[in-house]
Amino acid sequence: MALDSRWPDVLAAGLLAASALAGLALWPRLPAEMAIHFDSGGDPDDFVARPLGVALAPALGVAGIAIARLSARADPSTDARVLGAAVLFVGAVVAYVQALVLAYNLGYAVPFSLGLTPVLVAAALLTVYALRVDGPL
Repeated sequence: MALDSRWPDVLAAGLLAASALAGLALWPRLPAEMAIHFDSGGDPDDFVARPLGVALAPALGVAGIAIARLSARADPSTDARVLGAAVLFVGAVVAYVQALVLAYNLGYAVPFSLGLTPVLVAAALLTVYALRVDGPL
């Protein structure tokens, strides 16, 4: 694969690395037990130890990128830009959600809609893009 076709991977990995570095930079201010999952009312319903809370989302993001790349081998798009957009979407969404988790655990009030709405809009835009570039199923 040509180097220029991997720029979404590099950018997505950079976003995930930045989210991991942010967690490390904020380490002293984060609680020993971090909230990582929230119910529909925005209340935390799952907690993990700080090391896992800092590392989990970036690691899942890297795994998501790998899964996207592997799945493309089984069912390739007719246009590589669609896969690139999907990879970038995964990295950006996971980094964004990690930023919200870090903010919440630092004591900032994070409205549920702030977490969900941009992700849904981005998913809709990705879907429209994929359909326009790659065509309908």
